[in-house]
Amino acid sequence: MELLSFVSGFIEGMSWPERISIATGLIYIVLSVRQKPLCWPIGIVSVGIWMVVVFNGKLYMDAFLQFVYVVLGFYGWWQWLRGGENETPLPVRTVDRPLALKLAGIGVVAVIIFGYISQYVLDAAFPWLDTITTVISLIAQYLLARKYLENWILWIVANSMYIYIYFAKGWTGYSGLMAVYTVMAVAGLYSWYKFMQAESAEAEAKCQTA
Repeated sequence: MELLSFVSGFIEGMSWPERISIATGLIYIVLSVRQKPLCWPIGIVSVGIWMVVVFNGKLYMDAFLQFVYVVLGFYGWWQWLRGGENETPLPVRTVDRPLALKLAGIGVVAVIIFGYISQYVLDAAFPWLDTITTVISLIAQYLLARKYLENWILWIVANSMYIYIYFAKGWTGYSGLMAVYTVMAVAGLYSWYKFMQAESAEAEAKCQTA
C-alpha cells in the first residue's frame, strides 16, 4: 500500500504534458532496446512535448536538444528501415577510430561555443552542465540512429547527469524517468552487444559452410 501511495503521489505531482511525454518516452526506450523501428515515431511525440516543457523552464540547450531529437527521429526512422546496404535495415556495429576522433572533436568545440552562449547570452539554468549533457546526447542520438553500439555508453553518462538537473529543477517525474533510462541504457548495451555477437557468429558459420 505504501508503494502504491508513493507512486500515486509521484504521478499526481506531474503535469499532463510531463505524464504523456514520460509514458511515450518509456515505450520509446523499450522499443529501441528491442531494435523496433516503431520506437522512432513514438519518440518524436515524447521529445516534442518535452521540448516545450524545458523551454519554459529556461533550459534552452535542452530545448534545442529536443528539437534536434525530433529531426533525428525522422532520420533514425528511415535509417533503421532502409539505411543498410541496398536499402536494407541497418545492422548493429561499432564506432571506428576515425569516427570516434571526429565526434570527440566536434563535441569539444560544440561545448565551448554553446556553453559560452548559454551562460553569457541566454542566462540559462545550469549553462555548462546543460550544454555538456546536450552535446553528449546529440552524439548519442546520432549513433543510435546509425545503430552504433556505443550510443548506449553515452546515454548512460548523459542520463545520469540529467537525473540531477531535472531533480534540481523540481521535475521529479523526469528525474525518475532519467533513472529508468539509465538502467535501460545498460540493458540496451548488453542486448545490442549480445545481438552483434550472435550476428557475427552466424556470419562466420555461413562462411565456413560455404
